[in-house]
Amino acid sequence: MSPSDKTEPFQCAGSEGGDDAGRLITVEVIHDFKNILAGILGNLALAKDWSDPKDKAYPFIEAAERVTRHANQLTLQLLAHAKGSEWEKSRVCISRLLRECVDLMVGGSPCHVKWEIDPDLRTVDADEARLTQVFNNLLINARQAMEKGGMIEVTVNNVDIGPSSGHRLDPGVYVRVSIRDEGCGIRKDHIEHLFKPNFTTKKDGNGIGLASCYYIVKNHGGVIEVDSEEGQGARFSVYLPAGQSVDPHAASREEAPVRGYGSILVMDDDAMIQQTIGDMLDYLGFQAHFADDGHEALRVYRKAKESGNPFRLVMMDLTIPGGMGGLEAIRKLKEYDKDVVAVVSSGHPNDPVMQQYERFGFRAVIRKPYTLRDLEDVIRQTLG
Repeated sequence: MSPSDKTEPFQCAGSEGGDDAGRLITVEVIHDFKNILAGILGNLALAKDWSDPKDKAYPFIEAAERVTRHANQLTLQLLAHAKGSEWEKSRVCISRLLRECVDLMVGGSPCHVKWEIDPDLRTVDADEARLTQVFNNLLINARQAMEKGGMIEVTVNNVDIGPSSGHRLDPGVYVRVSIRDEGCGIRKDHIEHLFKPNFTTKKDGNGIGLASCYYIVKNHGGVIEVDSEEGQGARFSVYLPAGQSVDPHAASREEAPVRGYGSILVMDDDAMIQQTIGDMLDYLGFQAHFADDGHEALRVYRKAKESGNPFRLVMMDLTIPGGMGGLEAIRKLKEYDKDVVAVVSSGHPNDPVMQQYERFGFRAVIRKPYTLRDLEDVIRQTLG
């Protein structure tokens, strides 16, 4: 069954008419913190790859990586709160987001996860920070329903909703995310109250989690349905309007590790980011060269090309405070070399350039903070 339309939406806290200057400072501090997380995550990825899984330190590296990913998710939520009631929708790859949420919320617990993902899964246009809250809440509930362990089934597929389907949804294609546990189930008389604010069956619960899930999903044009019988577990299904593009992360495949050659130019004004990316590129077999802004990147790129040792790839930070950022730099690089291969990077996933990178001259996009695997994927995508 699905929640009644009479359910009052959970109102997220936020101040009306807050101090714009203070809010701007908060946003900038959060982005600086994301750069720190990028350095931590990158170094943990290298430490993990250099370590033997049988080593006693290995599980602690994995745990530190999970905690750092969790911290990054919190920065997205902090950004959402810092911007008040503003919802920033972008193209979201649900399969990638779900894997991150599962890793954080289920990793290290006695629960196991069974995946079933449609290889032709669509993306969704959504506020990623708020969707993260939804999936984290549902996964926490599933994990807590099985304190001694069990199986959590995560099924993600496209569904075509017709006018006579019985759903309270407009006809169209939706992405359905189902999370099923083998826990104690939900009493029949509790189900109709699950999404109401302040309703809880937990001793230490506050009744906010599922109410906020309902509110967030409804504001994305979707619904949440729950199917459960006491003693037989529960299944929560989230329906979200599907976008037009296919989720590139949906099709599971084992790729050989990247072992490259040649030089890559990295444009970033943060010395810690330069060091971390340089170490990762060195590990993958590339020589890293650096530029602090667009002007320096143009000079270094020209010099390398004219000396007969051109860069195979240029990675560009979208925003350089006080300097030429990636958008202006790619225009000038394209004027000099129309065949330049460039990737744009940013901690602002909702920026139009990050969403429509090809339109602006980039071959691919990579979001900060990113892991060694993310870097491998973008290199494979651009260089083959």
